[in-house]
Amino acid sequence: MGNCIKLAITGGIGSGKSVVSRILGIMGVPVYDCDSMAKKIMVSDPSIVKGLKRMFGESCYNSDGTLDKDFLASRIFTDDNNIERVNALVHPAVKRDFERWAAAKDCPLVAVETAVLYESGLIDSVDKVLVVWTDKETAIRRTMQRSGMSRNQVLSRMLKQVSADELLLLTDYSLYNGGDTPLLPGVMELLDELKC
Repeated sequence: MGNCIKLAITGGIGSGKSVVSRILGIMGVPVYDCDSMAKKIMVSDPSIVKGLKRMFGESCYNSDGTLDKDFLASRIFTDDNNIERVNALVHPAVKRDFERWAAAKDCPLVAVETAVLYESGLIDSVDKVLVVWTDKETAIRRTMQRSGMSRNQVLSRMLKQVSADELLLLTDYSLYNGGDTPLLPGVMELLDELKC
């Protein structure tokens, strides 16, 4: 167990990482979603709960113990120092959790979906990297429709991420997700190359 190929699925906000992850999941590839797992860890790991409360006060959690995502986002995305502090607290815990999860799998391939592959240190835990990308305007439109964020909010988050151009220089595989080309053939080709 744990000898499977570990594939990272990364890309900027609105690129379509989650769509590719869902396709792989439907095809039987276990996928670890860093974003959703980070949210779980931020409420279940006592050291992280304590650390976030120390940084931002009790207000980062609702009375029922759930994370107040809007409050936390208002603190994180307005100050680069806060982003770094939260990342230093959360990223190592997510990386450890992914490594435990992958080690328990008995299959030829697992995937991990993350927008912060390099920033989080997860790059050290994977064998191959797939970048999902699209043009900037498509990414902005998708994110605004999905999240309700304003254009300026989306642009602000984009500026804090590694650009698609930079990611494409560092990748093993890439998939363009402009919306007019079906993704399934590209995913099938990727699986064929990985011999899964």
